[in-house]
Amino acid sequence: MLAGATVLLWLAAPALAQQPVPPLLPVPDSAASADAPQYVRLRPEAAAPPALRPPAAKRLRELRGQREFQYVEPEVAPSSGSSAWTRFWWQLMRWLEQLFSGPGYENRGRYLVYALFGAAFVYVVLRLLKLDLTSLFGRRGRTLPLPYESAPEDIHGIDFDAALAQAEEAGNHRLAVRLGYLLTLRHLTEQGLIRWQPDKTNQHYVQELAGTSWVASFRDLTRQFEYVWYGEVPLTAADYPALRAARQEFIRTLTRRAA
Repeated sequence: MLAGATVLLWLAAPALAQQPVPPLLPVPDSAASADAPQYVRLRPEAAAPPALRPPAAKRLRELRGQREFQYVEPEVAPSSGSSAWTRFWWQLMRWLEQLFSGPGYENRGRYLVYALFGAAFVYVVLRLLKLDLTSLFGRRGRTLPLPYESAPEDIHGIDFDAALAQAEEAGNHRLAVRLGYLLTLRHLTEQGLIRWQPDKTNQHYVQELAGTSWVASFRDLTRQFEYVWYGEVPLTAADYPALRAARQEFIRTLTRRAA
């Protein structure tokens, strides 16, 4: 009997060895479980909204006054001692800044761009058609059929008395200044102070008068003539008598000394 039991145990030993052994679980510590925090999940509608705490108004003013928080340089108006030109440009820049900013920027800016493009288009069309703007908005002076107005002149072949009277009567003061300057050149040539040539420039005649008592006055007459004729500086009826008097005084003094 004992021998049979031993045989059965020997046969069942491999099967018992293949069965897994259950793991050993730690015994819960009742004291640690009691001390652990307990969490309760609330429903979303039961959660209280966060409380907002705005800063004090006094503190905000202090922060705004600090330079570290001023990201835009303050605009400084020109002082009372500034020039009128400086104040004009400052006012112009402020006007442009207000024009292109604010709630109505889109409408104002758009209309301004349209106006600029329209003005540029009209100007280009008028230039292409070679129209005189003064003839569109005002009266034009009578056009004198004088060949020496733009062509090289022969100062010895011009009747200056008649030509000057005709230009002054027509109100063409610009041409009258040119004729008066040519008359001055003829008197200088007749006195032997310059050698007139059609291809010479006005500065050539100024250089020929260097070292004489006439160079300063003639330089002034030359500058006035060039401003009016070549620079097209506007010359009104009130401005012309002064230029005519200066030219006549120069010729009168030149003639008197020669006599």
